[in-house]
Amino acid sequence: MINLKRILVATDFSDHAAVAVKYAAALAEAFEAEVILTHVVEAPDLISQIPPTGEGYFPPNFQEQHRQAAEAECQKILSNSGVANGRVLTVEGSPFYEIVRAAKSEDADLVIVGTHGRGAIAHVLLGSVAEKVVRKAPCPVLAVREGEHDFVMP
Repeated sequence: MINLKRILVATDFSDHAAVAVKYAAALAEAFEAEVILTHVVEAPDLISQIPPTGEGYFPPNFQEQHRQAAEAECQKILSNSGVANGRVLTVEGSPFYEIVRAAKSEDADLVIVGTHGRGAIAHVLLGSVAEKVVRKAPCPVLAVREGEHDFVMP
């Protein structure tokens, strides 16, 4: 029998991630599991900030501001999802690496990620965080796409 105690769900605040949160909320209710809503704060992209397209300046506490804003947004998502037993985990680094690392350190029984479902060429050019998580995670991974949220849980 499957016994889920801890469900780690990754969010980048996209519509795809919102679907992942819906799955996590439904599974957490069914299994009385804890939901760990995880967001990875990436390092600033310095090249995109070179003038004239960018402002060319990052405040000294940019990462901390980003982390605090992400944490607040995650808290709001958890509140709105109806998850009874949930918490937020924000980490800094590379998304796929930090999601896998969090799954290990939190002893997650399941990881849920949203996926864009891009075509083969876009996938080759852009890569896929979801695919890397599926390959490297220490536990099962559920990858969901937007539009797959019309499901019925018993």
